[in-house]
Amino acid sequence: MKRLINTLAIALSMVPALASIVTTQTYAATLEVMNPRGEIPPPPFHAPSPRVTDLAGKTVGIYWIGKAGGDNFWDGVEALLNERFPNTKTVRYEGPFDLGEARAKEIAKEVDTIFYGVGD
Repeated sequence: MKRLINTLAIALSMVPALASIVTTQTYAATLEVMNPRGEIPPPPFHAPSPRVTDLAGKTVGIYWIGKAGGDNFWDGVEALLNERFPNTKTVRYEGPFDLGEARAKEIAKEVDTIFYGVGD
């Protein structure tokens, strides 16, 4: 045990001498952070359609993506529309979140305006 302590004491006494031998050098480095997604161009911008000023006598589309409980909400919206605008016709649509360009054009031919609900 005494031998171990002596060895440890000698090693510790050599640390300052060894530290003076080791030279420190400073290097400048520049890091460039890259986005792993790359350059993604923004999607095309389409200006919103003009708002319908009055729903009286209009055909209103209701598009629902099928999210649970949404049917209850849209039933309530449709009831309120029929109550407030009795001569307004409602047309219900159901489908995926992204209805696609072709389906959107079909619906646009059938209605004056649309309520689009996705849920959450």
